Amino acid sequence: MKRILIVKPSSMGDILHAFPAVDALLRTYPEAVADWVVAPQFAELLDYMPRVERRILFRRKELGRVFSFAPAFFTLLKELRKVRYDAVIDLQGLMRSAAVGRLARADLYCGSGETREFFARLCYNRKFDIPEGLSHAVDRNCALLRRFPGVTGVPGEYLLPVVEKHRRAALELLEKHGLRPEAPFAVLCPGARWDTKQWPGSFFAEVVGRMAAERPELSFVLLGAPSEKELGAEVTRRLKRKENTVDLIGLTGLGSLIEIIRMAAVMICNDSGPMHAAASAGTPVAALFGPTDPALTGPYCREKRVFQPDLACIRCFRKSCDGERCHKAVDPAAVAEGALELFDPRRKPT
Repeated sequence: MKRILIVKPSSMGDILHAFPAVDALLRTYPEAVADWVVAPQFAELLDYMPRVERRILFRRKELGRVFSFAPAFFTLLKELRKVRYDAVIDLQGLMRSAAVGRLARADLYCGSGETREFFARLCYNRKFDIPEGLSHAVDRNCALLRRFPGVTGVPGEYLLPVVEKHRRAALELLEKHGLRPEAPFAVLCPGARWDTKQWPGSFFAEVVGRMAAERPELSFVLLGAPSEKELGAEVTRRLKRKENTVDLIGLTGLGSLIEIIRMAAVMICNDSGPMHAAASAGTPVAALFGPTDPALTGPYCREKRVFQPDLACIRCFRKSCDGERCHKAVDPAAVAEGALELFDPRRKPT
């Protein structure tokens, strides 16, 4: 096995969930290199997966438009067919990812026998079944690649290596805003892709206030995408004490975001991509869950607290909702307490 193509275009969390399985696969074949089909906005994540040689960009927006489809498609096809692969592995399990993988030249085309979209599995010439009882995406990816020829062990753990260029960018950004990385700070990522996943800015402001009251030496850093700048401004606006909080939302790339998270003492966040980055970088995480199921996509790490209310409508997987029952059912004091327990294990109850 010399060259392998991984198809996993998005999202941030999904790509990070694939890293442990792909790392184990490449350890099994130490002479092999991998190419990866990835959405452009997540390509920088592959800096954290050594031996990925080529990043083949899947430009979904261009492929979805009439006038840009043809040039985007033929560019993708050209990249996919530059080399011949020993194997293509589709870890996304959707019809579009299966079709993309089918465009590549390979004798072995693998995927799950239990794809989310039925027609995706018709593209594979080798389907791997996943044992019953596995819920989390990391465990399912690992189980799938344990079926790959020659693979005997997939531990399921993968700590993101430090990428020096991103670490330097992170340090420069922190120092520019008056933060010393050796001083303790907590990271807050208040954004999320769904409205139902996103707790209000006032909630995060109250969590910060309670943590700061108990640990006045603790600073706070807000991180997120440029589209979340208004949310970050709301959090800052509602703080009674603003001088210990720095808003860096929209100022980082994916790499520098990961490195700042790695330096943090603890992260407080919604169910989001940065949550998975914290888990993968070894940073303790306090995560808020409403419509999604932490058993399926919760933080895959040991040091964590997951806050999800006990409501009949919970885990509804709805992207919009008429009410905010789940957001109002979580106590900010409990989240602050849980985050401080992660920050200082001596506070854990015996």
